[in-house]
Amino acid sequence: MKSRLRESALLRGLRLKLRDQIRSQPPRWEATRDDLAFRYLSGNGIEIGALYRPQRVPPGASVTYVDHAAADELRRIYSEHDWIQTPDVVDEAERLTTFADDSLDFVMANHVLEHVEDPVAALSTFLRVLRPGGVLFLTLPDARRSFDGPRERTTVEHLLRDHREGAEVSRADHYLEYVLLVEGRTGDDLVKRSAELEAVGFRIHFHVWEPDTFLELLLALQLPVDIEAVQATGIEFAVVLRKNPEKARPLPLGEEEALTSTP
Repeated sequence: MKSRLRESALLRGLRLKLRDQIRSQPPRWEATRDDLAFRYLSGNGIEIGALYRPQRVPPGASVTYVDHAAADELRRIYSEHDWIQTPDVVDEAERLTTFADDSLDFVMANHVLEHVEDPVAALSTFLRVLRPGGVLFLTLPDARRSFDGPRERTTVEHLLRDHREGAEVSRADHYLEYVLLVEGRTGDDLVKRSAELEAVGFRIHFHVWEPDTFLELLLALQLPVDIEAVQATGIEFAVVLRKNPEKARPLPLGEEEALTSTP
């Protein structure tokens, strides 16, 4: 009996030690993302751009996978990955023409919005397809902890101009900046490489955010949402929004047309 008690006490001590070691570790972005997904996602929704890492969801959630190309084309474009999630639907994030208004319980887009040339249109579209009370689940690279660090953070004014005048207004500059500051090319090589990426429509990080600058965008757009969570962990930050039609407010003169126009 004493032997069993000593063994039980030893096991309890080991469990407590292990627990303390786990708690002392820095949080992992994967765990944070999963925790938020299990807290906020339920019903029927979509994940845009899952590629090689589809998001884990709770048992009460059903996911339709959406991407900008069919599986074979995705495997060709992203050949560095051994496996890619086969999309159920081929559609563009800025449009989601396959989905009706107010038809989904959640929209997930992990590390997608920075690859989209018109994030204003994409955010508007995500909210269009969500039911009232539906959840928009976003994660984005934190520029403070990614290869985007040397780049200027994307401003609200820049995004509104691109949405109003068209992405082609700044497309070439985006490629040049990316190739210069991320790939480190210079001179003729910089110009050549930028032109090559633009010619094939390679989906670079067109836009660069930190949590604060992304929140500035959300507040400036006056979207009909409640902000449920914002959490930065490691290489990324997560933003969870809930659609609330009662929060919609008129925009300053000249901006409403820009935000509601069809790209």
